[in-house]
Parts: sequence; structure tokens; C-alpha cells
Amino acid sequence: MHQDLYSSRLAWIGVFLLVVFTALAMRFYVVQITRHDELYEKAREKYTATSTQLGKRGQIYDRNGSLLAGNLACRDIFAEPKLFGKSPGPGMVAGYLARRLGVPREVLAAKFAAAIQSDRPHPEVVVSRGIEIKRAGEIEADLRKMRIHGIRFADTTRRYYPKDTLLANLLGFTTNEGHGDAGIEKLFDGRLLPARGEKTFEQDRKGNLIPETESEISKARNGVNLYLTIQEPLQQIVESELKVMVEHHQPKVAYAVMADPRTGAILAMAQYPTFNPNDRRNMDPECWQNKILTHGFEPGSIMKSTVVAGALDMGLITLNKTYFCENGLWVYANRTLRDSGHRYGTLTASEIIQKSSNIGTAKIAVDMGKERVAEVLTRFGFGKPTGLGFPEEAPGIFRPVRKWDGLSVTRMPIGQGILVTPLQMVQAYCVMANRGVMPQLHILDRIEDPETGRAERPDYPSRGRVIKEEAAELITQAMKRVTKEGGTAPKAAVAGFEVAGKTGTAQKVENGNYGNKYVSSFIGYVPADNPAFVLIVSADEPTRNGYYGGTVAAPVFSRIAEKALKFMLIPQEGQPGATSGGSGPPPAAGSYYEPEPDMGDFTSDDAPTSPVP
Repeated sequence: MHQDLYSSRLAWIGVFLLVVFTALAMRFYVVQITRHDELYEKAREKYTATSTQLGKRGQIYDRNGSLLAGNLACRDIFAEPKLFGKSPGPGMVAGYLARRLGVPREVLAAKFAAAIQSDRPHPEVVVSRGIEIKRAGEIEADLRKMRIHGIRFADTTRRYYPKDTLLANLLGFTTNEGHGDAGIEKLFDGRLLPARGEKTFEQDRKGNLIPETESEISKARNGVNLYLTIQEPLQQIVESELKVMVEHHQPKVAYAVMADPRTGAILAMAQYPTFNPNDRRNMDPECWQNKILTHGFEPGSIMKSTVVAGALDMGLITLNKTYFCENGLWVYANRTLRDSGHRYGTLTASEIIQKSSNIGTAKIAVDMGKERVAEVLTRFGFGKPTGLGFPEEAPGIFRPVRKWDGLSVTRMPIGQGILVTPLQMVQAYCVMANRGVMPQLHILDRIEDPETGRAERPDYPSRGRVIKEEAAELITQAMKRVTKEGGTAPKAAVAGFEVAGKTGTAQKVENGNYGNKYVSSFIGYVPADNPAFVLIVSADEPTRNGYYGGTVAAPVFSRIAEKALKFMLIPQEGQPGATSGGSGPPPAAGSYYEPEPDMGDFTSDDAPTSPVP
């Protein structure tokens, strides 16, 4: 009896154990096999974390390898507030970090509170980015002494411009997140941006990294390096001389652009006002916008050379063809056109350029007819962007022939009723300097892969012939006279070199009419018969010491050109290696500050044609 009861109990115990072990086995199977991946991931979330690594943003250099935009080593600070503990609490941590980093305490406190209330297992917030290495090290040491956990420091870089304001308007700047926000930085952002990499690591219960557990998921890669066509010494020359002009004449805006007429490479590009991209405390759009790309203006007399070149190209005139300039006052279509205080009689086409006669240029245009004038201006590229690559580049305003009024044929050739950009004028004069062929203006010389060092050079084919070579040579001969005695810009002369160029003094439109504000310009190329560069210097609304192009812009052209030619080792004409005789002597010492009388390039008239606002 007892034996049977004992056996029965053993059997029940055996069944019970069998059921228990079967259930455990099934549970182990579900946990270890069926739900292995799910539970493994949950466990990993408890003791592992992912670290994102970011390569360095590509650097920007001038053509010869001088650094223009680079990366400064620094550290980012992140926090996981759930690991702070009760003492010191989130409030004390926020207070300490706010004092050391100069950020609002309430902002950090709000971030920490949101992270603590989050359902995510490891909610991490950004405390501050781009902290100097030294200061970050001091903060890290303090936190260690205070036994504050949950703060992570990551090595990174921030954008740095070693030349401060040099070329700032072209280079642009980046956002706090490292994306290009203006200029070259924005235009090539996709190429400059680095690729992110990821690493996983295990951490202890306090959130401290266990170094030997690091595992790389993907590799971070640096962005490409850009080499611009800019040459830093030329840029420095242009900016320093532009600064002198700004200080003396105090214009609202000033700019200068230098380009190689054979290749279209931009050698220097400067403007005022400018800014320092390393100092973001007062970022005024009026200072950082690149007005060379976006600023349109009525060019005035610097437009005359293009129309006369077109007439020469079509065989409608020769340099010796004469025009009666009406003794300084001409009525056409019941409207008056003047030669700005001059009473010129009969002038040749060459003298019309030399003296900058409005009436003579207008008569040449009338002989051409409005369709041919429009064709010439279109061929020279007005009315459309130059193709430099920036989406914000303005096309200017050039009305189609069907919208011209009765005066347009006489006014557009003297630079009224048409809006251009400095780049468009440089492009047009490159045609004349390059024997009639238009180069493609460009700013990028090459792209370098930092991993391999291999360079990619974009191809910039010319944009085709605009005028015949003979016409380009003839207009060059005419523009040489501008910088000599009797011309409108003797102060643009450079000792030992022939200079071909043109002055411009254009009235600005105010309330639909031409007023008392001006754009003063000089544009030209040197050596005239074998140009090293085309250069435009322009001042928008000079307010002191004159406003004529021959007074404001021509001397700056001369000083920039003289220094640039020396840097480029261009021999003076008449010396070994040169091709022709030089022009007259440069302005005497101090003549930059001497007042200049009316030199005839003023494009005012009594009843202007539909001014472009």
C-alpha cells in the first residue's frame, strides 16, 4: 500500500518535472532561437551605443595651393541626462555648462528635461559644437572631478578662414551644422561635404566607453579639396588698392574683377563692403552678398567700345571714318543728347572712343540700325548670365528690339537703358582682348581627391568667336588712345606698357529719371597687344573727391596693373621678350588725390530713354 502510494507520488513528481522542464525547454527555445534577434537587440541597446564619425569638410585653396578655407580642430559636447544621477542633478550640470560655454542655462535645462522624459533608451542631446580644444579639455577635467557622468566629448572640426576678409564674398561661409550657406561653400557644398562613418562600442552601467569593444560599421571620408583660379598675391593687390579707393572716395559699393582673357580664369575678385567669415556676431547681408554676381548697373561709356567694335566687325566703319559731333549738342527724335560740356566738331571713329563722344557713338549706332546694334550686344553676352556657375548670377536687363523706343538705338550704345553686371563687362572686354573669341569665365581650376591626391581639371571650351580678329585689333588700337594724352583716362596709364581701356561715368536712375548719383568705372587690358589680364574697377555712388571714371577708377586700375604685372613677371614693352613700345608715364606721385576736370565720358542727356531702374 505504502509502496504503491510512494510510486504514485514519484510518478506525479516525474510528470510535474517533465512538464516543467518541457516548459523551460520551450521557453529557452523561444528565447534563444525564435526571439534571439529581437532580444539580442534589446540587450545591445542596454550596453552598446553607436558613435557617428564625420570626415573633414574639403578645403579650398588658391591656384597655387595657398589655403583659403580650412578646418580647425575642436570638440563637440554631447550629454545623456539619464546618466547624470540625482547628485549633482540636471540643474547643476546645466548651470555649470552654461557658465563655461556661454549658452543660456534655460535652453540647456529644457534640453535635459526633454531627454530625461524621453522613451528612448539612450537619449543624447547636443550641448555645444566647435569648442576649442583647450577649453574642452578644461571642462572635461572639471566634470571628472565633479564625478558627473553622461557627458561625451567628440573630436571634430569647424570651418576656418585663415585670411579673414580676403576673398570673403566669393568664398562665402558655412552654417553651424557644416553646410555651405553662401559663395563657393554653397556652390560646391555637395563635393565639399564629408561622408559619415559609424562605430559601435560597449559601455558600462555608468555610460563609460569600453575601448576594446569598438567596432567600425562604415568609414568616414573627407570631402574633396577645391583649387580656385584665384591667385592670392593678385587678390591681395586688388583688395588693398580697392580699399584705398574706398577710403578716398567713399562709395556705397565698389568692386574689381581681374580675368585671364585667353582662358577665362578669374584671377582676382574683390568688393566693398565685405566681412570676416570667422566672426559671425554681425552678419549683415549687405556685406556678405556677392554683388559682383548680383549687382546690375547702367554701364555708361564703358559700353561704347563693344558697339564700335561691332561696327568695325561688320565693315560699316573704319577707324578713320569721320562723324560730325554737332559741337556738343544733337537733337535726335526730338530729344537732346550732349557731349557733357564738350563741343566736338568732326571726329574719327578712333577719336570718338578716345574722347568718349556720346554723339559720335550714337551716330555710329544709327548708321548700324537697331537690329545690328541689338545683334552686337547679344553676341557680346549682355542679357544673360556669363555661366560662372552661381545660380544667383543676374542676367542683367537687355530689352528685345521690339521693346525699344525711338531713342534706344542712340542710348544703349552709350550705356543707358541697359543693365549689366561687372562680370558681363569683363566677359565683353575679354572678347576684345582675346582677338575676338569669348572665353568661358570660370572660378574652379581643379578638384583633388584627398584620399588619392588625384586631381580632376574641368574643361572650359571657349564660347565661340564674337567679332573678327581684325576688328578686335582695331578696337584695341582705338582704346590705347584713351590712356594717352588727349584721352579720358591718362591716369590709367602704366609705365612701360600699352594700356587699352575705357572710362565710364554713368548717372543712376532716381524716381524714373537720371539724378545726381553716379557709377564710376574703368575697364581695360594690359599689355594691350598681348594682354595678361582684363580688369574692371568700379565705384557705385562715390561721395567724395570727384565722380568721373577717369578720376575715381582709372588711377586704381593703373596701380593694380603695375603691381600685378610685376608679380606676373611681364617684361616692359621694348625690353627683351616684349612686343611693342610702351605708353606714357604713369601718374605722378600724389596725383591719385588730385581733382580731375570733366573728361568727356559723362553719359548724361536732357531726356533719357526709358531708364532701367
